Amino acid sequence: MIPIFIASVSPFSGKNLICLGLGLKFKKDGYKVGYFKPVGFSPVVVENVLTDADAVFLSKTLEVNEPLQSICPVVLTDDLLRRLTSGEDLHIREKTMTAFHQASGEKDIMIARGLGRLSGGTSLQFSELDFIKESHAKVIFVDKLQSNIDTLDGFIYASRMLGNQLLGVVFNVVPSSKLSYTREILVPFLKKNGITTLGIMQKDPILSAVPIREIITSLNGKVLCCEDRVDELVEHFMIGAMNVESALSYFRKVSNKAVITGGDRSDIQLAALETPTKCLILTGELYPNASILGRAQEVGVPIVVVRTDTANTLEVCENLSGYVSLHDKSKIRRAAEVVEREIDFKTIYQQLGLSE
Repeated sequence: MIPIFIASVSPFSGKNLICLGLGLKFKKDGYKVGYFKPVGFSPVVVENVLTDADAVFLSKTLEVNEPLQSICPVVLTDDLLRRLTSGEDLHIREKTMTAFHQASGEKDIMIARGLGRLSGGTSLQFSELDFIKESHAKVIFVDKLQSNIDTLDGFIYASRMLGNQLLGVVFNVVPSSKLSYTREILVPFLKKNGITTLGIMQKDPILSAVPIREIITSLNGKVLCCEDRVDELVEHFMIGAMNVESALSYFRKVSNKAVITGGDRSDIQLAALETPTKCLILTGELYPNASILGRAQEVGVPIVVVRTDTANTLEVCENLSGYVSLHDKSKIRRAAEVVEREIDFKTIYQQLGLSE
């Protein structure tokens, strides 16, 4: 059994994406794949078991038929932190490794997903680095290309800490404007430092798109119409705070968008509904007039009313866009395609001694 640990330099860098894409590719090539998350931080109760939401999703998607307790043995909750800070010995190391060995039974490859930093879990007295060393896992580090120096620092530090256990690194969500720079400057620099680049993944509009349903949940919004459309995906967010003529020209340039505007701006609302719009988000808990609601129903655009102001609403929506949620069948297919196309599986297979 070969363990592969997916870590990151910064949060929300694409660990789930890499886990999913690797797992589906390995399964496609005939390998028995398991999934493991040492520490979960999105508590959810499934079948009377406290577990992690992402662990449940990925294990189901990869068809891992193991008990939930063995897939994610430790879940961060207020109660766990209280017990930890009170000095109770939670036996995290023993609990984690027992579950890992149970989950990896009869598997060819185990994909483990970390919190991110190698220091993660240190307060639990069993860090990610401890787990990697004890499980003898090969590691892939992923990071979004935002601050070049932070990404390079993280990759080089990981290499120094892990040595030959570092399989390689992946640049994720790379803007098209930085592709040449990444390929011609950053990749050779890492190579000089003994680090293999396994992939350069551009920002993908479909993977970055957000289901309207998630927007509603995050904003605690109320849907006024077209509830049957809330599973559609929004790729862009636009603010409507100008005159009508400018708004029409502005909105026509972008499709698959959500328009955020004040609930009292019926002129902007109508302009948005006359262009390719997926969702209309009205701020300030102000409701549209009957004509706007009727037009939205005609063109099939959900209207969502939220309490927050326009600036805060935009911030929440942009943060959602930055976090790639894969809980959607179209995104699962897309993730498999993108990872298989952009990741250097030939090198991975060679380094792991696997045959394609």
